[in-house]
Amino acid sequence: MEKTNSKEIIANFTSIDYVVLSCMHYTDLKAMIKINPLDLVVSCEKLFDCEFMKKMNREPSSQLKLKIQNWLNSIEYKQYTKNTAQSLSENDKERIRKIYSKLELKPHDLSELTDAGIKFLEKKEFEIKQQWDILVQMNDSQDAINLKKSIDGCAVLIPLMFTSEVANGQLLSAMFKTINLGMYDYLSKNPRIHPIFLDYLK
Repeated sequence: MEKTNSKEIIANFTSIDYVVLSCMHYTDLKAMIKINPLDLVVSCEKLFDCEFMKKMNREPSSQLKLKIQNWLNSIEYKQYTKNTAQSLSENDKERIRKIYSKLELKPHDLSELTDAGIKFLEKKEFEIKQQWDILVQMNDSQDAINLKKSIDGCAVLIPLMFTSEVANGQLLSAMFKTINLGMYDYLSKNPRIHPIFLDYLK
């Protein structure tokens, strides 16, 4: 993978790519099953292509093994596999198989972030904390014009703000009252914000 191509992939990351990066690092299985399986695999392909993720070639820790085993035995996971079997088309399944083959992964292989992936995520986490603080300050000062511009500008990172527990749904709702916009309408219609985010506002 050429460096220029990696830069292009990163520049075009979607909100889901950021969430998947975080989920993989923290083994956030509950957030991960909110993502459509095909979207998840496509996102992982991007992360492999820009060398932010790799196949785990070491023995996982006993803590990680236990976490995964408990998850595989959970009702949530069983419901997820049932829903997945019903929702994926044959074309979707074939695309997933091709991506797994390309990445030289088997269905139950574990992956992990590379050092570059961890550094990128840490930088992005720092950025979203700063961005959220700016939004809060603008809301406190009732600066509706700049608050709207800032929300528009960081839209792609809003889902990560919530899966990383940086943002607060009640406070975000107050921000939309400040800018006099319907929150659900804005969020569901914005193409840069993935619907996974809306689950965190329920």
